[in-house]
Amino acid sequence: MKKLFLILAISASLFAADYTSMSAQELSNLRGSVPTEDRDAFKSAMQSKMQALSPEERASYRANQNSSSGTKSGSGNMYKGSKGKR
Repeated sequence: MKKLFLILAISASLFAADYTSMSAQELSNLRGSVPTEDRDAFKSAMQSKMQALSPEERASYRANQNSSSGTKSGSGNMYKGSKGKR
């Protein structure tokens, strides 16, 4: 049983995505669909890509992301009106 687990763990790591070779746009497109076991690698790659951008590029990138996908900051409207009351 231990050997099976070890084999599965090794094979899973071999098929993990290489987020470091992806562009910031490609990484952004993957948001929300990254497997739990890959989230640390994804987060690290995304932070690295964002830090490599100049402040102007970063501002432009973020402006394009917000305009193309709506607001990501959370508007707090989930329970507006009823406040969860019946």
